[in-house]
Amino acid sequence: MSKLFVLNGSEKGATFDLNETVLFVGRAPDNHVQLKEKHVSRRHLKIVRKGDKYFIEDLRSTNGTYIRDKQINPGKVFEVREGVPIGVGNVFFSLGKEYKRDVAPLQKFIDPSSPLNDTAEMDRPKTSLRNLELIYSVSKMLMQSLDLNDLFEQILDHLFELLKRIDRGAILMVDSRSGKITRVISRSKDDAKHAARAYSSTVVNKVVNEGKAVMMSNTMREDKDDRSESMEIMKIKSVMCVPLISKSKIRGAIYVDSVSKPYGFRKEDLSLLSALSSPAAIAIENATLYSNLESLVEDRTRVLMETQEKLRESEARRRAKALAKICATTCSRRTMSAGQGRSFRIVLKPSAPRISPPPAESGKVRLDLIPK
Repeated sequence: MSKLFVLNGSEKGATFDLNETVLFVGRAPDNHVQLKEKHVSRRHLKIVRKGDKYFIEDLRSTNGTYIRDKQINPGKVFEVREGVPIGVGNVFFSLGKEYKRDVAPLQKFIDPSSPLNDTAEMDRPKTSLRNLELIYSVSKMLMQSLDLNDLFEQILDHLFELLKRIDRGAILMVDSRSGKITRVISRSKDDAKHAARAYSSTVVNKVVNEGKAVMMSNTMREDKDDRSESMEIMKIKSVMCVPLISKSKIRGAIYVDSVSKPYGFRKEDLSLLSALSSPAAIAIENATLYSNLESLVEDRTRVLMETQEKLRESEARRRAKALAKICATTCSRRTMSAGQGRSFRIVLKPSAPRISPPPAESGKVRLDLIPK
């Protein structure tokens, strides 16, 4: 009887009888071969046995299927010889007979938590030369803007241009201390249809809390714990979200999803989105610092102008008091006694000397008597 041999992981050494001609491998219990590893999709792989030949088909799994160290294209059928190691998620197995060599050298090519990968959620293929050129071009443009609103619009423009399957996109800013979302800038291909909800809070919260990228190529195949009621209401078929990290702090997240069909995004799309997130995070931080500096300068300028105005008013009041005192002393005197109890009042006539306004000299008041 033909068997499947598990070569590594928590179930290393386990064997499964291949009684059927068509079998399914995955994490869910309804598969013929259940592999209880989180990086294995619920229904990951189909195996077809024809005599002594084996054919496998990746069912568009999240982390892909490998023959030795080569990833196969999802949805296509590949023949596999007996004893050849097959990788799903982070588990290797062989069909027909056991692979006797150590699979550790192959592990780095498929293990989603390998140090060679930039995220712990999935294996990421090498970025193509074209994408590297796009990343460089976009990064250069982002660094030239210090206006936050303009920067957010540029990022969304590039996302919708580079990833054609996007139906909705959002940039979310997070308070680094409280972890709360402080700002959301979103866009949709159909604004009227998707205006109410811009993103899945379940996905975004997971990315912000864990600081790791997340991709669900087909949300209907994910565990119920990873899905949410809002995702079903929003009819999200596939979703990607990456953190915006600068100086080891999570500044926010970039979120995109597709509602038109499942498998809207590939691993290469996640690689591109993750690569763009780094320069975007730096550009956003620079623009935020510049905006805060402008606000600080405006506040200081306003305080200085208010203080200067108060000083002017204070100086004006001081001069007015001094002038009033001089006028009171010079222009009006009380009745003066002059012999035999008779009283006299001195009244200044129009021909009397007049008082000129004091010159603008700090700390001095001068009275000039000028004949008319």
